[in-house]
Amino acid sequence: MSKTDVLEAAQQIVRAANEAGLKLRLLGGVAIRLRSPSAATHPRLKRTYPDIDVVGLKAESRRLTQLFVEQGYQPDRRFNALHGYKRMIFHDSERHVDVFLDAFEMCHRIPLRDRLLPGYLALPLADLLMTKLQIVELNAKDLQDILVLLLDHEIDTTEHPDRIDASYLSRLTAADWGLFTTLSDNLARVAETASEFLSVEETERVTTRTHAIVEAMQQAAKTLKWRARASIGRRIEWYELPDEVAR
Repeated sequence: MSKTDVLEAAQQIVRAANEAGLKLRLLGGVAIRLRSPSAATHPRLKRTYPDIDVVGLKAESRRLTQLFVEQGYQPDRRFNALHGYKRMIFHDSERHVDVFLDAFEMCHRIPLRDRLLPGYLALPLADLLMTKLQIVELNAKDLQDILVLLLDHEIDTTEHPDRIDASYLSRLTAADWGLFTTLSDNLARVAETASEFLSVEETERVTTRTHAIVEAMQQAAKTLKWRARASIGRRIEWYELPDEVAR
């Protein structure tokens, strides 16, 4: 299966959902590839995209199941019976589709029900970045996706289709010490390792943007819950390490 096939299939799924009046947006590597030119053109940031990730609404899960069947995908009945209240899996002979409902839950829980913005094919860039930065054990493809986003998109303080809204990231992390800690750790790691993938000029651009996000997160007023958890610190784990779903 070629990369183009995956991209076309992902867009077709969202178009079909929109035509059916359902809210469904792309996330993950395919979404980043569609939003960020460097994912296709940068020699050190190109990668393959074997699967498709989307997010929809729990209230629409039955209609989403019907939609995927109509599009030629088969539900993973056992997985969906156990986890269908928050996540579903569909597949055909070539690809695997992960459907998250209302939130993205891996190492941290990221609420997304209000982030399926009208007119967007994928989640906003801030959410795409956060769903990668929340991974405690980043691998090479996760780093590539993060670098692509930071290389291609400026940092802003409001939502914009082509910019990363640091104020949104800072609002979420100001209420969740664990998320704040994981994102801070990973942004530092990205800044430290950027030069392994990027030119000097590109590294400087990415590093400047990571610092801008960290500064926004640090300056945001923290909630009482955040401060209470911060007093415990790293003595207790602040994240989950989810089992990988069998493809």
